[in-house]
Amino acid sequence: MNVTRALALSFCLLLPASLSAQPLEGDLDSGPKTGTYLKAGVAHWQGDLENKPILADWSPDLFGVNYNLSSVAVAIEHYFGGVAGFSVGYRKDALGYMDAGHMFSASLFGGADLKVVALKVGGGLEWGMPSLNFDVTELEANRDGTVRYRHTYPQRNADVPFVGTKTDGALYPFIEVSAVQRPSVFLFEVGVRFNIMGFHFDDYEVTVRDEVRYAFARKRALVPYLFANFGIRMS
Repeated sequence: MNVTRALALSFCLLLPASLSAQPLEGDLDSGPKTGTYLKAGVAHWQGDLENKPILADWSPDLFGVNYNLSSVAVAIEHYFGGVAGFSVGYRKDALGYMDAGHMFSASLFGGADLKVVALKVGGGLEWGMPSLNFDVTELEANRDGTVRYRHTYPQRNADVPFVGTKTDGALYPFIEVSAVQRPSVFLFEVGVRFNIMGFHFDDYEVTVRDEVRYAFARKRALVPYLFANFGIRMS
């Protein structure tokens, strides 16, 4: 079973589990439920960035930027009461690469208690070293000797102290939607986050006569991932 199916199964299991969960003695509050939780979770990214040619005579299907990676994350999340609060966290993307994929985030959230589960909607900022899975160079050699290639990479617009050089990091906003259940001292959550990331697209073409054509573009794209978290209340 792959990670995507596992996350979907977690969402299906959350509903019947929440229906059968009974509050423990001392956990019956007359007011909104507050608390600070330590969360740990997994996430899975899979998709394709929208691909359009920059050089006019290139085929729109010439290149595509696919991504497929998994992540682990930890966070501290505080609820003021009901479904409102803030969260700070760290996520490691693409576990096989230690030089990149280190992201830190801070967010605010609110929502509605639907009795069975709570619907949580939030947004914030993410900062760090993006995964190398999003840094891709693709090459095509034609029969006439023409070579074409595209380099796609995340926009680097932020400094990361003690790592690399200036503007090696990225800072971008995100929004997320999730279903949360908090029985007793535990927290169960499944949802989707949409990272609003900037990307650069560099297209080059070299002919058999060593003539070079090139074009550059920059755009923002929604890069979603699914996640599932488990937490325990610390206070």
